[in-house]
Amino acid sequence: MRTFIPTAVLCVCMLGYQAARSQQATAPKADTAAQVAASTYEHLATAIIAIEATEDELVKSVLIGYHSAAQGHLKAAARDAQGRVGHLEAAAAEVTNIGNEGDKRIQAVRQRLAKAGHTHNTDVETKSDYLFVTNKEKKGLLDLASKIGRAGANATAGELDELGAELARRFEAAIAPE
Repeated sequence: MRTFIPTAVLCVCMLGYQAARSQQATAPKADTAAQVAASTYEHLATAIIAIEATEDELVKSVLIGYHSAAQGHLKAAARDAQGRVGHLEAAAAEVTNIGNEGDKRIQAVRQRLAKAGHTHNTDVETKSDYLFVTNKEKKGLLDLASKIGRAGANATAGELDELGAELARRFEAAIAPE
């Protein structure tokens, strides 16, 4: 990913240069620089939009992975009385990752992007940046993670199924298009 963005920018610039070279014979000299700049800028805008769409899909796939892992741990907790607490703690950690839109490694990348001025959606109340999970949804997911973590060794299969269903509802709401 590190080499993809500079490579994409280089490709866009080369496309702009090629467009400028092919237009030199037909375009008047006074308009050539403005046309080249506009064409190059248009190509750059297209590349930036494509890269942001790719980032959205990547983050969404990461969140889907966390959701799948959390649901797997909830199902395992229902089947494994001996390891139930461990599975519940692991499920709670995965739900927390959903609420935070990533684990510590993902958060470090997001912070780096934010420092470089790359933002997404800004929560009106908290002014925090997010891709999918709003502050309200985050609070609900973190509350659910806490509830899952406290379910304990005596949680019934029915209670665990309810937690899984609540997670599914909250997750679908969080990743649904706005």
